Amino acid sequence: MKKITRLLVVSAVLITAVMLLFSACAKNANENGKKPGTSDETEKPVVTEQAATQAPTQAPTEEPTPTPEPTPTPVPTAANIKKGTNVALNAEVEVSSTTGLTHVQWGWSYEYINDGRIIDQTPDDPSLGWTTNVGVNNDPDNEEWAEFKLAKITNIDSVKVYPTLGGSYFPVSFEIQVSMDGKDYTTVAKVENNTRAADNSTDPFLLEFEAVNAKYVRFLATKLYDVPSALGDGILCQVAEIEIFAA
Repeated sequence: MKKITRLLVVSAVLITAVMLLFSACAKNANENGKKPGTSDETEKPVVTEQAATQAPTQAPTEEPTPTPEPTPTPVPTAANIKKGTNVALNAEVEVSSTTGLTHVQWGWSYEYINDGRIIDQTPDDPSLGWTTNVGVNNDPDNEEWAEFKLAKITNIDSVKVYPTLGGSYFPVSFEIQVSMDGKDYTTVAKVENNTRAADNSTDPFLLEFEAVNAKYVRFLATKLYDVPSALGDGILCQVAEIEIFAA
C-alpha cells in the first residue's frame, strides 16, 4: 500500500514538473514574439513604393511663325470689255445742278447726257442733253460738273464730249478727271478757251490720254460761256452727250 502511494506521489510530481516546464517554454516563446506553431520566418509586409512625382516635362517653346505679309489683291478691271466700248452708256450719273421735270418735255435732263442719243429732236421724245438749272447762276467762274459711276473699275484712254444745239452754252474750259473712290480725283485731260459756243459749233472734242483705271469719271466745267440767256435763264452749262471709251 505504501509503494502505491509513493508511486502516485512521484507521478504527480513528474506531471507537475512537466506542466511547469511546458508553461515556461510557452512564456519564453511569447516574449520572443512567436506563437506556438508558427514558423521562425515572419512574412514581411509588402511595402508599395510610391513612385517619385516627376515634374512634367515642358516642351521647348517654339519661336512663333511670322505672319506672312498678305499678297496685294490686284485691282479688278473690266478686262473683258472690248477696246473702244463706250462704258459711259447708261452709267449712273450725278450732276452739280439740273432742271426740273418741266424741261424733260423739251429734251433736257441729266439722264440724257449718256443715253446714246446725240441731239435727238424727235418731237414726242427729244434728247438734247444736260443743262444746269436756270435762273440761278450769273457767274461764269462757277464750276459745274457731271460725274459718271462706271459699272466696274475700267481701264480707259479717251473721252468724247459733244456740244448741244448750235454749241449753246458749251463751257469755255473744262477738264476730265478720274477717281477710284469718288473722292480723290486726278485730271487726265484739259481744254481751255475753246470757242464752240461763240462759233455755234457742234463739233465734239475727243480727248485722248494715257490709259488709266477708273471707277468714277468726272466732266468738270471750270469756266462757263459768259453770255446770259435772253430768257433770263442766267449763265448755263449745256452738254449734249459724253462718251467714255475702254482702253
